[in-house]
Amino acid sequence: MIQFIMDHLLTIIIIFVALFIIIPFIKSLLSKLLLGAVVIVVLVFFGVISSETTESGAKFVEDTIQPIVMNELQSANFHYDDESKEYTLESSSFHLKGTFGQNTGEIRFREKTYPIDVRFMEQFIENKVKEAQK
Repeated sequence: MIQFIMDHLLTIIIIFVALFIIIPFIKSLLSKLLLGAVVIVVLVFFGVISSETTESGAKFVEDTIQPIVMNELQSANFHYDDESKEYTLESSSFHLKGTFGQNTGEIRFREKTYPIDVRFMEQFIENKVKEAQK
């Protein structure tokens, strides 16, 4: 019997690891994934999550946040470098840096820098660049 155990020790260790570590971990992971799926299905079933939710979120941004940002932009200082085509917008709240003709820029807000999609203010930037080139 001892000789059998010694000959198959590696196999026995692998079986014990699988039984006491790997299988409980997989069961735990699967139960959490199943719980998450059930929660999502319930939220969709009761209408909490729908396409209307994302549409209303976009409408909220358009109606509240975008006008505030555009108002802040009107009073911001604009600097444009014609050679590098880089612009900066500085206000009391933020510092925006980007390159004319690109859809992305960097905004510094409260000492942290974030990438930002600047397409919603593309017309404003074009007008400011035209003014700076005169």
